[in-house]
Amino acid sequence: MADEAVNSVVGKVLDLLFGVAKREIGYIWNSRENVEKFKNEVEKLKVLRGRVQQLIDVAEHNGDTLSYGLQDWMDKVDDEILKAENFLDQEANAKKTCINWSTLYHYGKMATHKVPSFVEHIEGGKSFESCVSVPTSKPGFLEFYERKDFRGINTQKSTLNSIIEAFKDENMQIIGIYGAGGVGKTTLAHEAAATVKNLFDDMVYIVVSENVDVENIKDMVNVAAKRVQEKDKILIILDDVRKEVNLSALGIPCGAEHMNCKILLTSRSKNVCEAMNTHSNICVKSLPEEEAWILFKRVVGEKVDASEKLKQIAIEAVDGCGGLPLIIQVVGNVLKKQRINLWEVTLAQLNNNVPSIVPLEMRGSFTHLKLSYDLLDSEEAKLCFLLCSMFPEREFIPLERLAHYCVGLGKLNRLRSMEDARKRVGIAVDNLKSFSLFLNGKDKFTTKMHDVVREVAHIIASEGKNIFLVEAGTGLSEWIPRKNDPNDYTGISLMQNNLCKLPDYVLHFPLLEILLIQENCKLSNITDEFIEAIKEVKVLDMEHNNLSSLPKSVKQLIKLRMLNLGGNSSLQEISILGELGELEILILNDTNIHEIPREIGKLDNLRTLEVKRCTSLSHIAPGVISNLRWLEELCIGYYQVQKENYNSLSELCNLSKLINLNLFVTDYDLIPQGVQFGKLEEFVIKIGNNDENIVFPWELKSKHLLILAKFSLNITFLPHIEALIKVSDCILMHSVSNLNDILPSVYYEASHELKTIALLECCSDSYLVDTKYWDELFGTGKIQERFFSRLEHLKLSSLKLISALWKCPDAYISLSKLVTLDIGDCPKLVRLFSVSVAQGLVNLKNLSISKCHCLEEVIWTGDADTGSGEIDIAIPDADIVFPRLTHITFSDLSKLKRFYSGYSSIKYTSLVEVSIVHCPIMEIWGYGVHDTPKLKFLGNVPLDGTLAINDAVIALSKVETL
Repeated sequence: MADEAVNSVVGKVLDLLFGVAKREIGYIWNSRENVEKFKNEVEKLKVLRGRVQQLIDVAEHNGDTLSYGLQDWMDKVDDEILKAENFLDQEANAKKTCINWSTLYHYGKMATHKVPSFVEHIEGGKSFESCVSVPTSKPGFLEFYERKDFRGINTQKSTLNSIIEAFKDENMQIIGIYGAGGVGKTTLAHEAAATVKNLFDDMVYIVVSENVDVENIKDMVNVAAKRVQEKDKILIILDDVRKEVNLSALGIPCGAEHMNCKILLTSRSKNVCEAMNTHSNICVKSLPEEEAWILFKRVVGEKVDASEKLKQIAIEAVDGCGGLPLIIQVVGNVLKKQRINLWEVTLAQLNNNVPSIVPLEMRGSFTHLKLSYDLLDSEEAKLCFLLCSMFPEREFIPLERLAHYCVGLGKLNRLRSMEDARKRVGIAVDNLKSFSLFLNGKDKFTTKMHDVVREVAHIIASEGKNIFLVEAGTGLSEWIPRKNDPNDYTGISLMQNNLCKLPDYVLHFPLLEILLIQENCKLSNITDEFIEAIKEVKVLDMEHNNLSSLPKSVKQLIKLRMLNLGGNSSLQEISILGELGELEILILNDTNIHEIPREIGKLDNLRTLEVKRCTSLSHIAPGVISNLRWLEELCIGYYQVQKENYNSLSELCNLSKLINLNLFVTDYDLIPQGVQFGKLEEFVIKIGNNDENIVFPWELKSKHLLILAKFSLNITFLPHIEALIKVSDCILMHSVSNLNDILPSVYYEASHELKTIALLECCSDSYLVDTKYWDELFGTGKIQERFFSRLEHLKLSSLKLISALWKCPDAYISLSKLVTLDIGDCPKLVRLFSVSVAQGLVNLKNLSISKCHCLEEVIWTGDADTGSGEIDIAIPDADIVFPRLTHITFSDLSKLKRFYSGYSSIKYTSLVEVSIVHCPIMEIWGYGVHDTPKLKFLGNVPLDGTLAINDAVIALSKVETL
């Protein structure tokens, strides 16, 4: 019995030993197979990593937030791939030098053991491949909204509070606010949204108006609707709803299962709100006399109390405003600009007869708005006012387009240049805003009209010399004017409709000067009969239609001065345009033209020629550019050019009037030699694979700009455009390889003049500036002026190797003019500023740092080698003051411990908002005293009063928001 037990044990031991031996010997015999299997897994992981990186690029381009854990996976994968490649290199070299049993055993065993780890990484990556990001809202509609002062305006304050309470009520989903045009519905909607923005993960604002564009609205709410499904809290504002609309048909989630989606409607009609099943209807009432007077005095100022008689006149004027804030502000701004002794005369004009075509409910608004228009002391302002009424309701109107139309109409007397036109249009728009006739746009380059003001503008136009037909954005599918209809229009606007064709019968518009038919994407041809009807036209905008050719009859438009054919992607042949000798502005962007033919050289009156993103353009006929002797602005993308062919861009040297050049070329050798770029008032040069619409990190005030986009460069690059670098204020480099080879010369030659530097996805060395070899490159003692001394904006994104901003004595660095610092996805960056450099950040306003997973602190004491992390609080460091810093944003900084590691008094005299997201080990802001007298928001949490941060008062407790 004992023998059997022993034999059994011995048998098992022998089996185990033989199994082990077999496995160990297998590492030798199957070494090549094992290594090959491992190599295949490495390739699979590299391919997967590449696919995920493509998805990340798209997500980051859309501004989305990457999924939690994705960056860790990418970092681990990069590390594993690097180790694997080193292992495979060693294995290959070992086979070349010495093959023995020991070598085969070692690499066969190692390869076998590594495979499961790579399989695990592949499985983990597959989950990210299906979901790399969480949609993040873009800069919202509140970005340019200015908060309103409701002190003393209790009617609106009460209404605002009702809206806010409705937002907070979990049982209310659809909320309606209604009231007369100009009573302040949109303002209250914005104000309420701004007040409760911390309650929602995203907000969407949509103007609906008369013509409901279902597809456009569905596009606008698409991302938000997905976030509703993911249980995020979303607010959707539908402004100016004129008739009942089906929310589900618009793609807006509603109903009991989607109570996390709040919907706010504004309408002039309570019936519309009720028809859309609102849970609460809030009436926005006109202001009573006392509150109307408070608002009026707030606009006009104390001079209204100069005399009792004057005050009485003003009170009567305010009474005539019907309690509408829009009209009160218009009248107030009118009188504010008038001398007091003229008030009585000015207000007497309000009693003028109102045209019979003005609807009864609009008569009060009309008289006051018409008065504002009549008192405009600039004909250019009046022209811009009427031109803007030709755009669709609530449209953001580009000032650039207004300038083009004004130049084309020839209404800017003694015009010196296109830049002069822009300045004069800008002044006119500011004037109109000061009268409350125009509203702020989405940025300083756009404006818009209140719908009530737009309606009045149409009436004003109809009774004057400018008679307009405006059917912009009304969903018009056909336009069939009768021969006997009035033909005295000076302007016709049919833009943003669904027109398929234009009239093909005899018509006559003898006074027509401006025709706007852009954005009718189905409109594919223009008939000869229609050209005959509009042959007096001066401005013709046909952008983003579907034209593939131009009729020969186009040459009859001999008075045409502004022509926009951009966005007609099938249009190729443009020779006929050479007959339009009066043209001053010609826009051909995004067309399919292959060449700029010699006939275009006959347009010797051209001021502006735009030929951007025409990807088939490969030839400019010799002599064309030289003949455009009055050309001030040239915007052109030069594609598919054979280097050995004649480069027509060299003719730019002959254009004495050229002041603005926007040039894209595929190779730096195509940049014309001999052009005096420094004498241009503005230039944008793009070199690279494609002419992308690069979103600049900041609004650039500089006149000179150099962009190197998606291009591989080497050291031979510099001699070709060294002169260009020296006259540039801004350098943006995107996906540039071996950046470390060119930065020394760039910084040495031009850094003292640079105002903006942006480095995006560049394969860089470890530092922006490393002076280690500068003495041998440029000579001992050549570094005289401190680096970055004029730099205002710095953006660093996806610089995988950068470990510090510079490697040189701090005495060489000056950031005294830096306004904006934006750093993202620099995984090896450990810290930013020493105390001495931080003390010089006197103009810094915005600091944003994200996805820097090794960053431990922002400001450090200057001793990088101690590594202890201990703070000696007995010896305070020098005081630091940030006089202009207003916003700080930290996100996805997994190793950030604190803002400052030292012990000092830091004053943030202008700091308004601090946001800290996904900084899990940050427990304190810093030691010492951190004084923030104006801080209003920590994360999205509003604060009351001031806050002083002493030692560790701000304890984060590892939460995601401060």
